[in-house]
Amino acid sequence: MTPAQTLREAFRATDPQPLPSGDSYFVNLAQARGSTATVRLRQMIQNCDSGEYSAIAFSGHRGSGKSTELRQLESELAPSCFTLYLDINDFLDAADVDYTDLFLLVSRSLLDALREREVPLSTNLLRDVEAWFRQVTKETEESIQLSAGISAEAQAGVNIPFVARLLAKLTADVKAGSSQKKTTREELDRYFSGLLSNTNVLLTSAAKALQQAVRPSQLLIVFDNLDRLPPDKSEKLFFDHGSQLRGMACHAIYTVSIDTFYSRRGLFNVFPGHVILPNVKLRAGKSSKEPHRAGVEAMREIIRRRLDVETLISPPALAGEFIRLSGGSVRQLIRLLREAVLSAQSRELAAINSQALEDATRNLRQDFERMLAPSDYELLRRAWDTKSIEKTDAYMQLLSNLSILEYNGDELWYDVNPLIESIHAFQDVAKKPRARARR
Repeated sequence: MTPAQTLREAFRATDPQPLPSGDSYFVNLAQARGSTATVRLRQMIQNCDSGEYSAIAFSGHRGSGKSTELRQLESELAPSCFTLYLDINDFLDAADVDYTDLFLLVSRSLLDALREREVPLSTNLLRDVEAWFRQVTKETEESIQLSAGISAEAQAGVNIPFVARLLAKLTADVKAGSSQKKTTREELDRYFSGLLSNTNVLLTSAAKALQQAVRPSQLLIVFDNLDRLPPDKSEKLFFDHGSQLRGMACHAIYTVSIDTFYSRRGLFNVFPGHVILPNVKLRAGKSSKEPHRAGVEAMREIIRRRLDVETLISPPALAGEFIRLSGGSVRQLIRLLREAVLSAQSRELAAINSQALEDATRNLRQDFERMLAPSDYELLRRAWDTKSIEKTDAYMQLLSNLSILEYNGDELWYDVNPLIESIHAFQDVAKKPRARARR
């Protein structure tokens, strides 16, 4: 795909959605981040012996590129791993996910994927799993046929085992907020050992069937967008039920919100395998004002892949200001570009100029102004001064909503989102002299 030559093309080229594997817009950001996070993810899986499994908590700011990196990982592991990439938003209610929902989703998605690839499982095995789910959920052929949440194909029962249709019905009930959801969760929690056992029977049998079919047979389940859970739901899922999630007989990657990753309960105690994806570094380090050349050049390359800079940014050097204002957040960079495209179009310009950039900056800055409370600005000023944060709920909220950005590599440090620095309320606080420490 060639870089956009017109503003209309540029609008389409600046869609801030995750990139699929092999997309021409993808830029390897490992050196730019100063982190080997994605390499570590791969090694945690590849280093396992047969019968060993990695359960990994994967975190990072929203917009840091987690979904894109997970798609790349899926491609890299394709020769050895059969991957189920599960976007929680597609299957469940992202605001309310119970640990039992994930076990149902894995079983349902696994059976669907095997059927699509014509890899059969033992009829007797499916019958045994079906019997357990029938007994616990009290679902019948009639109740499944009456469900509005499953596909017409599943309702018709076309070459689909009853257990697959039953699981489709249960996960659809969860997403739709059915009155049956609470009862089903309670029963599955009550009989969790059976839920775990039957899920693992399906997983291990699937691995054997794939091996016999001469297909990649290591199972990897990627649970994406679990980091969108509200804080209380996230803590319950990963801390109260982390041991259950680690019990799946497969490799599993769980996306975790950054505030849960920082919880005082210690995620490392629950998930020894844990990785955080930092933002791209634009400065060499915590106390340095020197640019991090690898980071700046990588962000410039992201722009070049999408836009013909010489044609669409006037002057081309203005691209550097987009990079600075991005703070090293890939999504923020893409959003700034798209907003500037819209501004240039509204001003009937042929290219993005400084006015269009100012409009884009103002629009995104006002999002923060609407969100931030007066008390937040003093906390932001402290982070700006010290390049560090305190482990308080208030700071975790600022970290979660991208007001404060994390960077790491040789050292861990933080900074205020550049879009906030021009807010008058922040500037007023920043101008005040620091209070002297008490002796």
